[in-house]
Amino acid sequence: MIQANNISFSYRRGHKLFSEMDLQLPQGTITGLLGRNGEGKTTLLKLLSGQFFVQSGTLNVLGFDPAKRQVPFLNDLFFLPEEVSCPSISIREYFNIITPFYPKFSYEMAEEAMATFDLDWRMNLSKVSQGQKKKAVIALALSLQTSLLLMDEPTNSLDIPSKSAFRRMLAAHTTNEQTVIISTHQVRDLEQLIDRIVMLEHNQIICNESIARLEELFTFHQITGAAMRAEALYTEPSVLGEVGVFRNTGNEESNFSMELFFDGMIAKRENFTNIIDSNKK
Repeated sequence: MIQANNISFSYRRGHKLFSEMDLQLPQGTITGLLGRNGEGKTTLLKLLSGQFFVQSGTLNVLGFDPAKRQVPFLNDLFFLPEEVSCPSISIREYFNIITPFYPKFSYEMAEEAMATFDLDWRMNLSKVSQGQKKKAVIALALSLQTSLLLMDEPTNSLDIPSKSAFRRMLAAHTTNEQTVIISTHQVRDLEQLIDRIVMLEHNQIICNESIARLEELFTFHQITGAAMRAEALYTEPSVLGEVGVFRNTGNEESNFSMELFFDGMIAKRENFTNIIDSNKK
């Protein structure tokens, strides 16, 4: 699905954003692309979609070199930016312009998404809020049914009911043949959907693991005493008291906390990567 080998990219001479970076992603996953501001999440999405070109190394997406921007590649991929810009036309006209380029487009799914997001086909995209525009383009993105869907902060600008609607639609209509990559800071909005994490730190990938595997390696609990605190790989305060991440030593089950895992990887990276690397399969 996605194979990047030793790719490098820079915006200006002498300062590489990515340097000899590798990335492999299987088909049929919903991947959370995580990282602090400036780590290159949006840039990586644009490289995968052929909007930016790698300067060295090789990149294969859907069996194509994105830089060649071949038609079979472009009509099987959709990129949803964080800030959407739409012309002064109705939602129906907007769909009618774009959907002919995407052979897998489902009008039935578009109708369902429009109803789920409480949108009207007659709405003029230049006269609605950013949140309404975002919902319209998300409805488009889901109904195109592309093999690869790239989404940059999709829940930004959405209200709480719209975030719930987005989660329902994505969960209901993503198939095993589709791969979704979601760049987000709002991990709580998407925690129940994401089944894989790719995490960037210092412009390098420091974690590329399935949630299922991370659950085998780590557990997440509230801290109840000094002994428990001493065993934790990472701790932080919460509204319910101190919480921590622990090594899973006995096939223990707990609710995976993507936010707590992310914070732990940033603050105590070696504690986590030692466990991940020593349990490579």
